[in-house]
Amino acid sequence: MRVPVEWRSASLENYKDFCKKNPNDKVSREDWKNIVYSFNYMFIEHILETGEKIKLPAGIGEFSISKKKKKRIKVRNGKEFVNLSIDWKKTKEKGKHIYNFNYHTEGYLFGWHWFKKSSRFKNSDLFYFKPARNTSRLLSHYLKVDDKYQHIYSPWDLI
Repeated sequence: MRVPVEWRSASLENYKDFCKKNPNDKVSREDWKNIVYSFNYMFIEHILETGEKIKLPAGIGEFSISKKKKKRIKVRNGKEFVNLSIDWKKTKEKGKHIYNFNYHTEGYLFGWHWFKKSSRFKNSDLFYFKPARNTSRLLSHYLKVDDKYQHIYSPWDLI
């Protein structure tokens, strides 16, 4: 069975690697962790506030928030079906399928996106990006608090 490898930007291994590459810079591990986490938080906050595509160094690529309008009805094999997500809490209360129409965002879905084509490392097509739960929740919070954010984010071409 394959064991997933967890990678953290502020791990002890990365700190030791930093110390080897920069022997003249004397930074404690706690200070180094604070620098890494503050950069990550500023990166997330900047994308949430501006909606721009931001390019990370070392050929990692660009990140942004993308918005997409989902079709309500889809046809597959000649049959029509509803292509909306189900609100399971309301479905259990009512006893029938209740769909989530996203009226508060005018029917748009929002999510973090990594633009793989802008990355410049080997086998980048084998990797995927899954944002941390707190960053996804932060995006949801921004969209619920102020309507201006849903107009800031762009429907990027995700191909």
